[in-house]
Amino acid sequence: MRKISTVDRLLMRQSHIKKILKVIRTRGFLSLSIQEIAQLMNMSRASLYNYFSSKEDILMELNDFCISYIHEAGQMISNTDLSYSQRLQKVYEHAVLSAAYSSEIFLKDLQISCMSLYEKKKQSRKEQMAAIHTFYQNGMEAGFFNELNPTLLMMQDETVLNKLINTSFLMDEELTLERALYDYYLAKCFQVLRPELLTNINHKEIHCMVKDILHKLSPIL
Repeated sequence: MRKISTVDRLLMRQSHIKKILKVIRTRGFLSLSIQEIAQLMNMSRASLYNYFSSKEDILMELNDFCISYIHEAGQMISNTDLSYSQRLQKVYEHAVLSAAYSSEIFLKDLQISCMSLYEKKKQSRKEQMAAIHTFYQNGMEAGFFNELNPTLLMMQDETVLNKLINTSFLMDEELTLERALYDYYLAKCFQVLRPELLTNINHKEIHCMVKDILHKLSPIL
């Protein structure tokens, strides 16, 4: 059998992790047996152990994958080469990904099964929230954003987006996720941006952003 390189092995681990994200988000992790996880990954239990040493190893990779996915969007927030409007889109993307990858069920399982991983995820969230708070504050001081409470803006996003990611809510309201994400972001622009900047809103750009977010969410929705 051909020996798998370290890089290829990591990529394959992440590829297998993606296959269980949807179930983990809705059912949690602790209720799944190794056999069930192997079936979700479309391989035998024996093959699973070629990539993961244990159920705890799967949980560690799962946690790291979720953190890195959110961190990827978060890195752009502090990039001053981008305009405030562009970074506001990244703040929104970060908020959507956070809502999707940090379900209450998964976080509770993480806290019960491995406190160190839970603390790692908690610390990552704390750092990202601090970066977003600074972004809003700087935007207000620079005259791009309305004078609002950054903490309340983040709390609002967390509450609304957790609701929107809930497919039963969308069905009850006869909304598509794409439409809901577009409409909420547009409302956010009117709330955050100074009135004189609203004429610069690019609706086509927003549609592209939402489609990109949906593409990133496709493995778990």
